[in-house]
Amino acid sequence: MENVYTTVTELTPHASPPPSRAPTPHLGRVVGGFSDEFLPFHSQSRAQSRARPRRKFSQDEVSHDGHPTNRSASRRTRFAVEADVPPVSAVQEKLISVDPQHNQVLLTGKEFGENAHIWQIYIDEAAKADAAMTDGWNRSMDVLLVFAGLFSAVLTTFIIQSYQNMAPDTTDTTNELLYQLILLQFNNSDGVYRARDILLESSPSRAIHWVNGFWFAALACSLSTALISMLAKQWLQAYTPVASGSPRFRARNRHARYIQLKAWYVPAIINALPLMLHIALLLFFAGLIILLWPEDIGITIATLVIVAVSYLFYFVSIWLPLRYPDCPYHHPVSDQIRMWLHGKKNRTRGKHGIKFRVMNPTDGTTIMSSAPHVVYNDSLDAAALIWLFTKSTDRDVISASLQAISGLPRDFAALHLLRDAGALHSVEQEFEKCFHKDTTIDLQWHLVDPEKALLYCRAWINLTRGTSEQWPVDIVEPLWLLQDTKAHPEAAAIAACAVALSSFDSHTSQWELLSYLSRCASGELQLSQATQCCLLDSIIECMVRWEMPLAVIEQTNVRAVPTLLRMLHLTEDLPSSELQSASTLALYVITHGGIFNLDEYRSEDRRREECCQLLVKALAVLIDNPEHFGVTEDLIDIIAKQFCRLAPSVVAQSERFPQALKETVKAALTRLYIDRRIGIGITPNILLANVLHLLYPPLLVPDKQRAPLVSILIENLRTPVPNPGITGCSIRLLEVLVSDCTLPVMAAFTESQGIPAILRLMKAGGEDSRRPQIESLRTLFTFIRNVTMQYQFQTHIQNVEELNLHVDTIFQSEFFEIFCSFISKRRWWLYEISGDWMPTLFRLCKLRPAQPVWVMVVRVFREFTNQNFGEDGYMETVALLDAMAAITNNDNSDDWESSRGMKLKEEGSLC
Repeated sequence: MENVYTTVTELTPHASPPPSRAPTPHLGRVVGGFSDEFLPFHSQSRAQSRARPRRKFSQDEVSHDGHPTNRSASRRTRFAVEADVPPVSAVQEKLISVDPQHNQVLLTGKEFGENAHIWQIYIDEAAKADAAMTDGWNRSMDVLLVFAGLFSAVLTTFIIQSYQNMAPDTTDTTNELLYQLILLQFNNSDGVYRARDILLESSPSRAIHWVNGFWFAALACSLSTALISMLAKQWLQAYTPVASGSPRFRARNRHARYIQLKAWYVPAIINALPLMLHIALLLFFAGLIILLWPEDIGITIATLVIVAVSYLFYFVSIWLPLRYPDCPYHHPVSDQIRMWLHGKKNRTRGKHGIKFRVMNPTDGTTIMSSAPHVVYNDSLDAAALIWLFTKSTDRDVISASLQAISGLPRDFAALHLLRDAGALHSVEQEFEKCFHKDTTIDLQWHLVDPEKALLYCRAWINLTRGTSEQWPVDIVEPLWLLQDTKAHPEAAAIAACAVALSSFDSHTSQWELLSYLSRCASGELQLSQATQCCLLDSIIECMVRWEMPLAVIEQTNVRAVPTLLRMLHLTEDLPSSELQSASTLALYVITHGGIFNLDEYRSEDRRREECCQLLVKALAVLIDNPEHFGVTEDLIDIIAKQFCRLAPSVVAQSERFPQALKETVKAALTRLYIDRRIGIGITPNILLANVLHLLYPPLLVPDKQRAPLVSILIENLRTPVPNPGITGCSIRLLEVLVSDCTLPVMAAFTESQGIPAILRLMKAGGEDSRRPQIESLRTLFTFIRNVTMQYQFQTHIQNVEELNLHVDTIFQSEFFEIFCSFISKRRWWLYEISGDWMPTLFRLCKLRPAQPVWVMVVRVFREFTNQNFGEDGYMETVALLDAMAAITNNDNSDDWESSRGMKLKEEGSLC
């Protein structure tokens, strides 16, 4: 027996009903530059659209920039438009209704949850069905046990008599031999031959062997039936429900046991028990006829006629239910034969010639199918629903099971089982019952039960997900009526989704979905989160599969992007919200377009896993081309905030994101930062520190953006209460930007008072802030080195005057005093000073040798060099100090030379 947990499941209890709709072929997008007003109608092979002809919706609800036109423009704020953003609690409010039949509170979108009411209904119905099934089997086996006992007792009596005839009777043989012996004494020559015949005739006949063979076989069948019946009663006793756990767990557990019962042929075994007794009775009659045949032909013929008539009626009673399903002559044998025949027909079905050995989730039979592999739990859930609406006779139970399909998750893997069982056709019929067609006066449809119509409409959307099914034409008018209802906005929104999914050639139906989302984002309309997710999923489906001219696609993008950005803003504080992942996926589909495999993103886990990457790619496109998608100033602020929210993830989990994505984030954040969409006072300090950390190193920053970036980074250093993370990242970014910098970058550094800002940071850090101090000194020396080196490449007098201005700024600042104080108080690495800082000071000294500050610089560095005698860079530092002393005519050079000689003499004596 194959393990049913590892097989693919497929439902085949009933033949699927004839399709009531024309399929919609997948034609992809139509690319062109013309509006659909001037395009001819689609080809006749194209299925008819289910959008209402000439339907209009309020164009004032959404303008091209995404704002409601009946609202006054709100003031521009950072990251949000407060006037257009409703409270998040209002957006998250659930639609609550009460089931009058079971007095049960229902939550829209939770009809298939862990504690959904449908599972309790299933448990109750399954308990009734299991009780009826097991009680019927138990009573049947009780009768079989009684019959088997009586039949075995009667049969044993016959066997005792017939078995004696199989052995020769020694008394009769002896008497006959004595009689022949007497004849021999009277010289009868035939006596010898007669004695031989008597000995031969004394052995049992072949007929008595057949009689005993049939009767012993009948006894074996009867006793085997009794044994298997006792075992089956023990199996049924073990078939008990689990009383603990959630309703969904108990329902799955029960249906799993039910499938195992079918898969291991327990019903077939129990149904075969009467057949074994029937065979035993037939064997008994056969032996009886053979026994009577040589004795009396009349009795034999009478018995044979009675047996033949009885078994003719027996076989006819089995055949009639197979030929006429309504025949009352139901028999376990005919039921089993019908099941085998039905399974044989299903073996011939399949697609592409690929077949798998699968299990029927309704009755557990093993068949051949071409269905793909599905999750076992999903197949159990689907089979449980199928069992409810195919086995139950209660209309309320059937309706509840069909309504539960409305709560199926987006990635439910067993939808094909429900479709094959005829659930789609049943849902459409139940949807039609929610309306009444007045055939007396106006011949119009009237809405009777909008709550149930909403559930059936959502169930239809779930069942047709990923297919080309369209809404049936004969009930499209009730759908339009539900779409137009004003008293039930939830139902109207779901009906609009069904219309849009059946009308891929009508942009009006898809714009109406955007209208609903826009009104939700602006606070004019409150829909449940499940309904908003359905709207977003429908938009995604339309975007991937619709057939529109390029002009219509671009106009739709202008309408969709602002609405989706506001939806993202509303869900930014809900990390586990399905609205956020759905909005992100919709933005990605709109901004990237092209071929997109939507089946890979049915799973909510997959959407959340790749939400960050998809959102980064989508927002980067919007930043690069905001006008193309109707992105206004306030929406750019929302984009900036979303990017800041993504920065910590990219920083903390850098190994998770590819390098290309990191470069995309850097480019977009740099542009937003330079445009002052991100900054101190705008973005929280923690997020801003992560953003600056992500921008390092700024190697890909364009030359025209380097000067503005330098000015903004220096402003970060000039804040009254600097943040250590922000200032540290700003210093490191400045060091890279001013290295090999251009004249505009130097001008921005000087005009923004970069030197005083960095010196202020150095003094505020204290003596324990070694890393910020050394990073600040490196940045300043990088700037000074580039200023001094620019002199040898500049010939234009204006450029030289600008460089002189930078040099004057250096000498006018407190750079030399602070630097010399740090050198005298702290121990630094001489190799870095000799290799980087001293050559820069030497070039600056050559430019301005008459500055009096060089006396202090040379003296401080001579003392520092003496303290690091013999270390790496010692000789280079001494050489540069000698040159600087010669340039500035330092009078202390002799004293320093004598000190240097004493140091060298001491070093030689030590050696």
